[in-house]
Amino acid sequence: GRSAAGIQSYLAKHSSMASFTGVDQDPKTPADPWASLKGYPSETTVFIKNEGVPGRLVPVPYVAPMQLFFDLLAPTGATTIGITGTKGKSTTTSLVATMLEKSGKQVFLCGNIGTSVFSYLDEATTESIFVIELSSYQLADMHTSPHISCCINLYFDHADWHGSKEAYWEAKHNIMRFATGDDYFVYNNAFPELEAWASSATCHVEPFAADETIDMGKSTLLGEHNRLNALAARHVALLGGATKDGVQSALDEFQPLHHRLETVAVKNSVTYIDDGIATTPEATLAALAAVTKAVGPVGCLMLGGEDRGSDFGELLEMTKQLAIPALVLFPESGERIQKELPSGYEPQMLVTRDMSEAVKFATAHSPSGSVVLLSTASASYSIWPEGFEQKGAAFKEAIYGI
Repeated sequence: GRSAAGIQSYLAKHSSMASFTGVDQDPKTPADPWASLKGYPSETTVFIKNEGVPGRLVPVPYVAPMQLFFDLLAPTGATTIGITGTKGKSTTTSLVATMLEKSGKQVFLCGNIGTSVFSYLDEATTESIFVIELSSYQLADMHTSPHISCCINLYFDHADWHGSKEAYWEAKHNIMRFATGDDYFVYNNAFPELEAWASSATCHVEPFAADETIDMGKSTLLGEHNRLNALAARHVALLGGATKDGVQSALDEFQPLHHRLETVAVKNSVTYIDDGIATTPEATLAALAAVTKAVGPVGCLMLGGEDRGSDFGELLEMTKQLAIPALVLFPESGERIQKELPSGYEPQMLVTRDMSEAVKFATAHSPSGSVVLLSTASASYSIWPEGFEQKGAAFKEAIYGI
């Protein structure tokens, strides 16, 4: 909705559109939920697709919001930096923007992180740097790549939207697929698919590796995954004109974003951590590693939500290895997680849709000195239709109420 609202505001100011109409899918025609679009006169209608709708479902020619932005921005001469990856996009994108800002650059932080790119289009000059978080949904329709692109990792997510791992990865590939000789691609060389992209690239490529050193002595970011995010951000920011002092200042002062390993409270020697952004098993594995190393043992882990068919095997083996004494399981995937618990692992469990009940259970079953961790390894929409932000907010509200 934010992207569509940004486009409407921009076009209302700069075009002669007679009217704007929002159209949703029709639940009465599940076989062709967007059939109503065919009723609009094609010669006088511009169809702008919401990025949450797969293009294969749209029966009319459409405009993709992010591609429209890149087309409109190009004449201004502004620089574009695009960040993607399965996890860590928002933190890395925000870090890059902060590093550049602290180096004295004019920066616009926007995209999938929550602010429409169109909000800043009128302010763009040759000195402007647009630092844009790009999701696979946005990239799927792109045929332009940013001047500096970065893919921080590549796992599997959004099977329902893309239909397959290969389609998901191909959408991600668009972040650098169209880069030219003056452009740059920054990537984690631990991922073979990213190495393959780089080997066929026509732009400059700049890999980063886990064994690179970076000073995070003053950083409040937890975990090896955030160290890798910081490495990626440093590479990108320096290519964008950041200074070494600006980079280090950002690393020293940057605060974790909401719902990303965010410490909410410490009550009765129990620490409550909101990692609501973790919607894949890989993200929750990273959270467990970070929390147990930096904070303490996990007393209760909250798992589950929309079931996208993820493999929870490695994650559940880790919960057994860590001997986490209590689990909260949210439908739909919570039921499957309960059935797939490893042999010999018998934690206290609560299956619920109610966050207040979940937090009360977690509080009652978490030993002193341990952590209650919301890191569900599943998408949120089966219970929280507005996504992980709504889930994290419910977690915080429940904590403040105990």
